[in-house]
Amino acid sequence: MSSKSYDEIFSDFEEISSHYKRSDQYFDILYDSISSTTIAKTPSAENFSINAKKSGIVARTFLGTWKEVAIDENYKVSEIKQRIPKLINKGDAITEFESWEMNKEIKPKIDSLNVPIDEKIKNVREIFNYVKNVDERIINVQIRYLESLIERIFVNNEGCKLRQVIPRSRLYIIPIAREGSVVDYDYLIKSGEMGFEIFDFIDNDALDKAVQNSLDMLNAKLPPSGRNTIILDPKMAGLIAHESFGHGLEADQILRGRSYLERHLGKQVASEISTIYDTPSLDKKLGSYFFDDEGIRAGHNVLVENGILKNFIYDRRTASELKAIPQGNGRRESFAHPVNVRMTNTYFGSGDYDLKEMISEVKEGVMLVHGYFGMEDPLGGGMQCTSKKAYLIENGEKTKTLKATALSGDVLTLLKNIDAISKDALKLDGGTCGKGTEDYVPVTSGGSYLRAKNALVSPG
Repeated sequence: MSSKSYDEIFSDFEEISSHYKRSDQYFDILYDSISSTTIAKTPSAENFSINAKKSGIVARTFLGTWKEVAIDENYKVSEIKQRIPKLINKGDAITEFESWEMNKEIKPKIDSLNVPIDEKIKNVREIFNYVKNVDERIINVQIRYLESLIERIFVNNEGCKLRQVIPRSRLYIIPIAREGSVVDYDYLIKSGEMGFEIFDFIDNDALDKAVQNSLDMLNAKLPPSGRNTIILDPKMAGLIAHESFGHGLEADQILRGRSYLERHLGKQVASEISTIYDTPSLDKKLGSYFFDDEGIRAGHNVLVENGILKNFIYDRRTASELKAIPQGNGRRESFAHPVNVRMTNTYFGSGDYDLKEMISEVKEGVMLVHGYFGMEDPLGGGMQCTSKKAYLIENGEKTKTLKATALSGDVLTLLKNIDAISKDALKLDGGTCGKGTEDYVPVTSGGSYLRAKNALVSPG
């Protein structure tokens, strides 16, 4: 299959799709191909893996539940007809959505596929050596570089004919510092829809700052415990939007009766100044694309508007059952994995406050920065998120650097206590998100700076 051109794949898929009448049943077929490289370096090991183009096909029909067949690239696609049954009068079992066509390739500035693996390793080594030698207190450096190129071709019997080719890159750098018996670290991350040019964003100034951030942690103090006014940086804001809030909006959880947010649709869930989005159509973000794995156009989903819960996050099936309009959140890790309702780029919208003003109005509080851990609780609505570092705020100024700080309590209480959002440009950081412990897909989260009153913090 991978030896065929995309025009040939389109032709094959359209012929198969025409075998199934939309009035009798819904049918779609997806070609999925991925090439990837991973390089990981520490003082004791240097590992890399290269996955040449892996591809496969998954086809399905809807019988009240999905009946689907996944085959690898060596099969003849004509076998789909033998393995997907023909139905009668089942076309209304799932809502019919927009028919449209697209053929789009994102062209990176530097195509990673054209860069030899030796050069990629060389760049990682250069970063490693530079960071290691900035300061004698840097005792360990961990670097992880990931790149991928995905191609997905989608056809269904509603008339969709879609193709997208998307490069993604991610670079993660951890300088680990020690002074005496104290060992600690901070991190630097860069990601997006891009190619090998990701290394252009990591210059010596950025590395020096990353090292200094880790060194600052050596003298960090334990954070206070108890209720405080807090300010969250974009990474922490994104952690709240994604982990603590977003998972409860996934409509499969709603249908299972496993989300505390089910009863809050159309009601206030946050302060009036708060708006939260999930937008797969954002430009050049790690969680972005043109269409999802069900052929739905990537949209702009306003989840919370002026504090009111407006929408859940849908795939085709949940949107059909809940009579909603999907925005492109039906995602597969690969052709060998199921479609799930998934977030994409989930973030708080900017406000109208100046950050310095937000800080100056706090007599006593904590500023949490560099979120790095969060747990979901879609059933109970509880929150447990941790920042890698924090700052004590005293009399309107940042003073002491604090160690990892945990933020816990009730999610909606925190959101309703937000009283200021900065007007800074949105900042989103990329990573991966699993559905439970599997089915990982690329996502981003973020926003600008948030301030909330009476939040529960403790040492992380």
